[in-house]
Amino acid sequence: MATARLIILNGAQKGDELELQRGSNILGRAEASDFVLNDVTVSARHCEIIVTDFSVRVRDLGSTNGTWIDNRRVLDAEIRNGQVLMLGSMEMRLTVLPSEISIPPLPKPAELVQTTLDDGRPACINHPGIEAILKCSQCGRMYCEACVRELHLVGGRSRLFCPACSGACEPVAGVVAQVKRRSFASRLLDTIKIPFRKGKRQD
Repeated sequence: MATARLIILNGAQKGDELELQRGSNILGRAEASDFVLNDVTVSARHCEIIVTDFSVRVRDLGSTNGTWIDNRRVLDAEIRNGQVLMLGSMEMRLTVLPSEISIPPLPKPAELVQTTLDDGRPACINHPGIEAILKCSQCGRMYCEACVRELHLVGGRSRLFCPACSGACEPVAGVVAQVKRRSFASRLLDTIKIPFRKGKRQD
């Protein structure tokens, strides 16, 4: 919720700031008021200021000298940021400060680390249990065939691209066989190992 306050512009309390609370605020000379104003032109219970999330309203409480907003006498009216409220001869300006909203920084995602298989062969950076057969020439990451993106060119040729930086991918050094694109189902079985167990036949 925005912070609303009244800054007194004249009289003995000139310069004082009345920080209004959410809900009802009673202004007047009476000691029981939420904000006590030491001015003989102000009534004991002069006015009520109601602060909500959306507006600030002023309601006169039957004061002797009246309640005014920018030299216009009011009984019940909304007062806006920068307008001058006058109770008797006492003037004060409304200042509404927007709420400060702090957004905590999002945690950085954990960086993927290139690993190797038990036999020393490079592992796919996304699937540590699968051999990496392609390496990005731009960022150096190594992938299995299922991870790279394929672009088909005119003439039946195709090029493979890194999913992280879109750099061109080439076979990892030592991989002699030409990389072939397999079916989606075949690649899926490489990345998801589903154990099957034959059920025992009961006579």
